Amino acid sequence: MQKVLIPRVLILLICLPLLLVSGCSATISLPAQVAEPREVQLLLHGRHSSILLTAADQSRLRYSFGDWAWYVANEQSLASGSRALFLDSKGALGRQQIAPASTGENLEAQIGVGISQRWQFQLEAAKVDALIETLEQQFQHSQTAPFYSTERHLSFIPSDKPYTMHYNSNHQAADWLRALGLKVEGNPVWGNWQVKNAEPTQR
Repeated sequence: MQKVLIPRVLILLICLPLLLVSGCSATISLPAQVAEPREVQLLLHGRHSSILLTAADQSRLRYSFGDWAWYVANEQSLASGSRALFLDSKGALGRQQIAPASTGENLEAQIGVGISQRWQFQLEAAKVDALIETLEQQFQHSQTAPFYSTERHLSFIPSDKPYTMHYNSNHQAADWLRALGLKVEGNPVWGNWQVKNAEPTQR
């Protein structure tokens, strides 16, 4: 009997409704102790996440991960969105530098994009510095000059990771948080974050 092969996209289309109602979420556990705290923020923009790291000089760097065609080339057709969702595509690493925090600041105005939820963490300064160094080296050593998006307010370079539903901005944010010493369990695919013993910070 001939084996019937079902296209990958068809499988994903069948499974997508199950994923939508499955309540996929990720739970973040805070470290028990932090010797030298430095502020980190997890920002949720609808279903898309980014992180905001505080450098040693108190300036801040926001990093984001997305689909190159969607976020950089601004190809936002249904076909482009479906391709970004269901197929491995070129990933984009975004970077934005922001001034040090000030009392009563409007962070949304600072970064130029809406924030639906945000969480503030005090994490080890050494781990924050290490992650900043790793990400900055990617920009410094990129063979492609950074592309600045006036719409996104981010400078983009190609990521070494492909973008797909199985590894989107939320998965990348989870990996960054793990590198910072946080424990992340579950699947953050839809940006449903929960933090043990903590509530989102008011915008």
